[in-house]
Amino acid sequence: MKVFKRKFLVFFVVALFFPVFSAFTGEVSGTISYIEGTVDVYRNGELLDWSLVDIGFPVEMYDAIETGDDGLVSLDLTMPSRSGVTVTVQPNTSFYFEVNRKGGKNRAVFNMMAGSMAYKVQKLTSSDSLDVRTASAAMGVRGTEFNVVYSPDGGILVLCNEGKVAVEDKKGIQRYAEPGSVVEKVPEKEIAAFSVDPADLSMYKSYWVSSRDKVFKAGADTFIKGFARQYLTFKPRFDAAYSDMQKIKAVLEKYGSDKSPAQLGQLIQAKAEVSPAVVRMRSVLPVFEMVYYRLKVLEKYHDEGVGMVVIQSGLTSKQFFTAFKNRKASMERRLSDVRYMFKLYNVLNNAAGGGPSILDAPFGGAPAGNIPTGSIPSKN
Repeated sequence: MKVFKRKFLVFFVVALFFPVFSAFTGEVSGTISYIEGTVDVYRNGELLDWSLVDIGFPVEMYDAIETGDDGLVSLDLTMPSRSGVTVTVQPNTSFYFEVNRKGGKNRAVFNMMAGSMAYKVQKLTSSDSLDVRTASAAMGVRGTEFNVVYSPDGGILVLCNEGKVAVEDKKGIQRYAEPGSVVEKVPEKEIAAFSVDPADLSMYKSYWVSSRDKVFKAGADTFIKGFARQYLTFKPRFDAAYSDMQKIKAVLEKYGSDKSPAQLGQLIQAKAEVSPAVVRMRSVLPVFEMVYYRLKVLEKYHDEGVGMVVIQSGLTSKQFFTAFKNRKASMERRLSDVRYMFKLYNVLNNAAGGGPSILDAPFGGAPAGNIPTGSIPSKN
């Protein structure tokens, strides 16, 4: 069903593995099998015409997908082993995926920035793997049905209908989501597994979402002030890193193509030339991206009159969000452009001999602290 405009989004860590085909050879990594409402797709620095995004539309690595209040989209993916993966993206969700190839193995990673996604993964072979990532946890999957929910305050909930999902936090502590047990990781608390009857998963998910929403609203002043200050701190760093990336973009476009006729020596030299700028952006992007998408959620609360505060001397939350809204279209395109250049670098890295990539860090350098947190308020 196609309903006017749509939106598609992401940021979280769960592991999925399927074949990702190069955007430069015209091959496709997945297709849209169902869509309704607002679904936006950002590709290579541009927002695609909404009329093109429909059933059968090819989705590529590093496409940012963002769903609106009424948006819903399902993707069908086929792995090299011919196993299938179906991903259903719920309203108000943001994400993108990437695929890394090493030693004949394919690792697909879904980076989830906000919202809720459901995965149905056929049993994968030893050559394929799939991860789901957020700022606070990563999940690895072999073959299962599961849901990942990312709350506005940064909490995550993993519910599994079939199979088993390994969920690991930034400290390396691991818990398992499986039928009868859900995994939760919320700010200021250790990752934990809780017993929940499989028949009650939907009810528990609703309760959890409602509880985290209360946390967010109860601490709206703190969250808005904290994330706004983080944004003001990291935006200049992102802008500087983006400027550096623009200076090497031509080199990436010349050598970061499967069709590049360059010799190995030229590729190695090109990789050495672009790597410092890529490293710098890689160190800044994860936290900036997380803060940016969190503020997009907070913006909706603020529009409802929640969290009207003074951010810092001479800057109110109203003034901050007015400027934030005015820059959103430009910022979305810049973030998409960065992912495009990462895609080019990924091709260049593989062509130059492969090996560990700058882009492989599980949590991408996101900081452990300095992010606003909160607890579920008491009933008193």
